[in-house]
Amino acid sequence: MKKTDKKAMLLNIDVVIASVAMCALVLATFAGVIARYILSKPFGWTEEVQASLIVWVIFGAAGAAFRTGNHAAIEIFYDMFPAAIRKILNVIILAITVITICYLGYASLEYLKLFATTGRKTSVLHWSYITIYCIVPISCLWQIFNFVLTTIFGYSEQETIESITDEEFEEAKKKG
Repeated sequence: MKKTDKKAMLLNIDVVIASVAMCALVLATFAGVIARYILSKPFGWTEEVQASLIVWVIFGAAGAAFRTGNHAAIEIFYDMFPAAIRKILNVIILAITVITICYLGYASLEYLKLFATTGRKTSVLHWSYITIYCIVPISCLWQIFNFVLTTIFGYSEQETIESITDEEFEEAKKKG
């Protein structure tokens, strides 16, 4: 495997997580439809699994959306301003976005603490809510990393992959 392939895999771990969760979501939904409408014996757990997987799909893919520039934006107003004003707007947008994601990350950590102290679990499968929502604070950090990388440093996905040195990649591989 080439160095660039390994870097691409590391940087796209969010896409892998979201893709696996999406495939599992589709399979669970398909199995639920078959069980309900063909076998007339619906699974009691389908809705719980779907709700959990949706969280993983959304927060798994959020960093990739920043990295690839696929978040919704109202560019018609942005494009009306001269370049100097757009630079100022970029700083304001960056600050508001990072502050909002930081707050989401903080709030999710508070919820995780609450789930830890109460031991709250889902009603059917008895999954810990910590397992379901642990992706949220991790995703927030990954979103900020990708947003800052693309906004401040102007990296595209390809440039992001190529910008990591071999030493940085090996260090990240050892940690992960």
